[in-house]
Amino acid sequence: MAKVSNKAPFSHHIHSVLSAVFRIVWFIALPVRFVIGINLSILSFLGQLFQKSPLYAPFVEFSTNNQTIFVLLIALPISFVWDTYVKIRNYYVQVFLAAPLLHQERVEHVQDQVKAWNDKNRPNLMCTARPPWQTMSLRTATFKDNCTPIDVDLHDILYVDEERQIVCVEPMVSMGQLSRYLLPLGYQLAVSVEMDDLTVGGLINGVGIQTNSHIYGCLTDTVSTYEIVLSDGSVVKATREENADLYYGIPWSHGTLGFLVSVELQIIPCKPYMHLKYIPVYSAAELQSKMEVFTQEKNPNQFVEVTIYSKETSVIMVGNFADLPADLGNAKYNPTGYFWRPWFYKHVESFLTNGEGEEYMPLRHYIHRHTRSMFWELGDLIPFGNHPIYRYLFGWLGAPKVSIVKLFTNTPEIRRKTVYSHVIQDIMIPITEMKAGIELFDEQFAVYPLLVYPVRMFERPKEYKGLTFPLPNPSDETNPPSQMYFDLGAYGVPPAVRQGKPWDARKSIRALEQFTRDVKGYQMLYADIFMDRDEFELMFDHEGYRELRHKYKAVGAFPEVWDKVKPQYSR
Repeated sequence: MAKVSNKAPFSHHIHSVLSAVFRIVWFIALPVRFVIGINLSILSFLGQLFQKSPLYAPFVEFSTNNQTIFVLLIALPISFVWDTYVKIRNYYVQVFLAAPLLHQERVEHVQDQVKAWNDKNRPNLMCTARPPWQTMSLRTATFKDNCTPIDVDLHDILYVDEERQIVCVEPMVSMGQLSRYLLPLGYQLAVSVEMDDLTVGGLINGVGIQTNSHIYGCLTDTVSTYEIVLSDGSVVKATREENADLYYGIPWSHGTLGFLVSVELQIIPCKPYMHLKYIPVYSAAELQSKMEVFTQEKNPNQFVEVTIYSKETSVIMVGNFADLPADLGNAKYNPTGYFWRPWFYKHVESFLTNGEGEEYMPLRHYIHRHTRSMFWELGDLIPFGNHPIYRYLFGWLGAPKVSIVKLFTNTPEIRRKTVYSHVIQDIMIPITEMKAGIELFDEQFAVYPLLVYPVRMFERPKEYKGLTFPLPNPSDETNPPSQMYFDLGAYGVPPAVRQGKPWDARKSIRALEQFTRDVKGYQMLYADIFMDRDEFELMFDHEGYRELRHKYKAVGAFPEVWDKVKPQYSR
């Protein structure tokens, strides 16, 4: 089995010297590490302490009423320092520490905690000790208040197996960490999700998609092996052949069956550049027709996505791995990831006026094309953020981390205000419902742009069940059978809210949920929901899920999915 070591290809002597130097610097930098939060629990504690101080109330009022100033003066600088620390830490671990050797020790640490919880007669439910503010979701994980926290501090890339074309990682490894590691080796994840800070564990237990999901499906469809610590402290592996019921039950389960401690993910060979073609479209009907063609071709483009700018106007992007030709012809070179470049979605919008076009861009720039602008959310936080002067002077700071913003402003008052004045919703529905879905989003939210990623949903073997229902119209043209869905996402402030007019978030999101259930689709559960429990179980299949929870002794050990995602602010 050909494995690529997690250590950099230095000679042993150079490696030893650099390791010693790095360890000395690591020790000397202790005060700095403390300040920026080397110990996450300390940073979390400081945030909680600040929330209880008399300074917090005026701080919240100021940050709420002066959002742009708060982001520029507080969230952005702290996010930049934090991100720099994380990158240095990841480099240090990959180059100087033997992660595969430490993995077993870390897993045993998780097992010891779970066994200790059992020795106390299972006093309450368990959850990860990761503070709620660190998650990318805007939800507040209040369910953790009454759970026993288990430290699952697993954030390293373990190995690459080129022969099997898989990478083995721990659950806290981020998408940015993986792309920096894999691309120099000539690989990328089969499904490489675009936001840098999203973690493998979060995407596995929830759902992860990318613009090549019309070929590979969700991130969980590319998993070879899960390694799970169960509620009794034992470790099991789940594959399509071994513990297959658990393998097919993990997607969408949100960590309610056990603690994920490692996963093997499919990787695919890639080239250093992406060749993109931009196709403007001027009606919703034309968009649906073109997308059905692009996604059902026998030899489809490797990447397909859409950005919708109004009810009738959108831009389709199709892309393929490429080398950079000596003569670009009519194409342009666009390194969109550089901080001084225009935000990607703004650049894409120009093709509505300029007509079709094509470009080459570095592959990593394409993978993380939406990170700098947080899709299009940064435009609300920093309205002038895409102005050339800002980009050249301050663009290097990047975007504020969702986790940092949550750390300083995560109060019930602000959360409630956000839920009722801001849309962050994704649904996954059959591609035949694209036109109807766009019309619904326009009617209920009128927020633009909208995101569209086609997603191939694969049928499970009939003997296994999960939280998703059997596909309504699977095609036998693929193995296993599949059906084309698409993700439709809205992120932003509704025009009614901007204009100071009433907007009923509960009514609009419940209409979205009803539509999604009617067309046999699914709502992404990182966002706020307004369903009741019965409606939730009409959208997600709980029969097989509960059988799994009983079989693997998760009942009385982990919350159910509903307990993690149920409405928090339903008035």
